[in-house]
Amino acid sequence: MIKNKTSLYRFFEIVPGVLAWSTLLLTIPMAYYFPRVFAAAMIAYMVYWLFRTILIAARTLGAYRLYNRDRKIDWLKDLMALKIDRDWRDIYHLVIVPTYKEKKIILEHSIESVINSDYPNDRIIYVLATEERDRANAEEIASSLKREYGSKFFHFASTLHPKDLPNEIKGKGANIYYSAKEILKFIDSKDIPYKDVIVTTMDADNRMDPKYLPCLTYKFITDSNPADKSFQPLPMYFNNIWDVPPPMRIMAMSSAFWQMIVATQPHLLRNFSAHAQSLEGLIKVDFWSKTTIVEDGHQFWRSYFALKGRHKVVPMFTPIYMDAVLADSLWLTFKEQYLQQRRWSWGISDLPYVYTNMLKDHEISFWDKLYKAILLFDSYFNWSTASLILAVVAWYPFIFSHTFFNSIYAYSFPLVYSRLAMVAWVGMITTLVLSTLILPPCRKKYRHGWYLAREWVITPIILAFTNIIFSAIPALESQTRLMLGKYLEFRVTVKSVSRSGVK
Repeated sequence: MIKNKTSLYRFFEIVPGVLAWSTLLLTIPMAYYFPRVFAAAMIAYMVYWLFRTILIAARTLGAYRLYNRDRKIDWLKDLMALKIDRDWRDIYHLVIVPTYKEKKIILEHSIESVINSDYPNDRIIYVLATEERDRANAEEIASSLKREYGSKFFHFASTLHPKDLPNEIKGKGANIYYSAKEILKFIDSKDIPYKDVIVTTMDADNRMDPKYLPCLTYKFITDSNPADKSFQPLPMYFNNIWDVPPPMRIMAMSSAFWQMIVATQPHLLRNFSAHAQSLEGLIKVDFWSKTTIVEDGHQFWRSYFALKGRHKVVPMFTPIYMDAVLADSLWLTFKEQYLQQRRWSWGISDLPYVYTNMLKDHEISFWDKLYKAILLFDSYFNWSTASLILAVVAWYPFIFSHTFFNSIYAYSFPLVYSRLAMVAWVGMITTLVLSTLILPPCRKKYRHGWYLAREWVITPIILAFTNIIFSAIPALESQTRLMLGKYLEFRVTVKSVSRSGVK
């Protein structure tokens, strides 16, 4: 969290919330006084989203094709066949896994996925980044894991991030920052060049696809300037996908498919959750932020400004598997899903950081800054308002204008609106078809067909509910908190240890 904020910085904190609430509330008098014009505007807005939905469906198909292609590639074989000056065998992978009060079994699944990678284990450095706030549990688990798995890597280390260090907040960013600084001592002692080390940070529940490390290595050494790049795998919430309630499964699939879609447009891609960056590049930008609870997305902007606009994110269609939200009860699961989405949407706190730095920076292209500024605002504004506009605001004339009922618009609006909505379902149908192909089999195979049939039936019914309750509203809360100066603190999403998805 930035201290001693300027009035300009504070202004940019206020703007998103003001515009979101203005859209939702000031449209009421518009619907009251100009109901016909308002209804026509809502039809136009629906047509806009119809075209966006069709475009999203097309990009989803393209993303699936690339995902399928990369899954079939033998990346290690391709590395061996490379005819370039740089030898892939010189590359070391530093995997940093922050943990706070996580159960040992969760960490075991994560570690084993790294061990089972299609990459030589003697070129992997594994770091378990623990917290002093959980010292007793952390030291016991770290010691046990080192005994079991330490010999399987080039080096296995654990770090204990001290509590209450100055100029940082509680969160993942401060932990991995500290652990990276600590492991540098080992890397220096082995005289490993920083340019030969790729750093992957992933959460405790994350599990690498076996092809992730060789794919990452291939993209890294074939890039002309990897020090200025981040590498973004696909986050897929499949570890426990068949154990979570249907609304959470829809949220998990929606998040996974959205990341697949964005990966087809590298200019839109940002760091999200698990991602990789060269150690050389991380040193250039002073690793990760210690003062934000959304260090992943913020990392893109820190790198973008530090490298004067040269920073790019390289898409990878190789996945890292994650847990969908699942707590000990249905109510707690719903609560945790909401809180997780609220934390993700707290990325809106990047907006004042980005805008103020754009105004101060005179080296990065003006047009590149303007384009990115518009995209950043558009993404968060739509996150908090689009679902509410389509489901609620569009019907304001029926709610607030008595004269509207006597017009032809009152008869034609529901018909036109519903027809457009039906066409827009093409995007959802595309996602359902592809989810059938991508999802891992249900652990009880005889139930797999029934589960899929049920998903097809209930998804249209609960999709609007999940988009509003677990997406738009938490995003609106984040923007409101930022507007009022009620800043969020980092919290770990509570998840069960169920593992029925990816094997």
